[in-house]
Amino acid sequence: MSDVGTWTDFLVRISSTAIVVVLITGIAARLGPRIGGVLIGLPIVLAPGFFFMLRDQPLDFVGSSASGALYSLAATQIFLIAFIVASTRLGAVPALSCAILIWCALAVPFAFLPHYPLAGSGLFALVTILAREVGRRFVDPGRLPPSPTRWSLLILRGLAAGALVGCVTLAASRLGASLSGTILAFPIGFCVILLSLRLDQGVRMASQTAHAGLLGVLGLACFCLVLAAATRFIGPWPAFVAALLSSVAVTAVLTVRAQSQRSGNRLL
Repeated sequence: MSDVGTWTDFLVRISSTAIVVVLITGIAARLGPRIGGVLIGLPIVLAPGFFFMLRDQPLDFVGSSASGALYSLAATQIFLIAFIVASTRLGAVPALSCAILIWCALAVPFAFLPHYPLAGSGLFALVTILAREVGRRFVDPGRLPPSPTRWSLLILRGLAAGALVGCVTLAASRLGASLSGTILAFPIGFCVILLSLRLDQGVRMASQTAHAGLLGVLGLACFCLVLAAATRFIGPWPAFVAALLSSVAVTAVLTVRAQSQRSGNRLL
């Protein structure tokens, strides 16, 4: 690929990912933390990243990367809890920085372990159950009204998320399958969205969204599990579509559940 083609491809990857991140963040801010946290679980970064990886890399490489991403998502659950706890005492940027450091301390060692989809799913499930229980102790469940979003700053943050996807997918062959999947599953979407909510709408909104996101990440885990398993039996694009549809289906079920809980609280 020529230099012009490479840069064009890179810019397309950045812009397409940024657009999706910005749209989901806006929706999350408007619909409230319970629904917003679930919607954050849509594969807004993973799907574009693996789309480009499928186009550029062998099928075995992509399957191994998806398996590695499952382990990384277990670290993401700890990231969310760390953000919630740190937010009770620290400002937006320090709280997010602490959560990122904890994610790195867990996810980087995970990248060098043998990656088995079922084992990764089991680890993810165990961490999710524990994180949900811990999170309830630090989150104020009171209902909050939506407030305006700073779109100019959000767009810049979305571009940062897109830059990560662009860099990782272009450098995937050098990083290797396991490390590529781990870095691609770095919670950049959560970082952008939680930082925006914390700065624009306050601690309670960001913490409630992060806690709801613990369930939302189930959609991401489903995407990675289906992609890792399906690439062994069907072609790359059917596997990608199956992973995407399964993730959207899980998110849809969780959204309906969150909407029902929201309506029930409104009647009380």
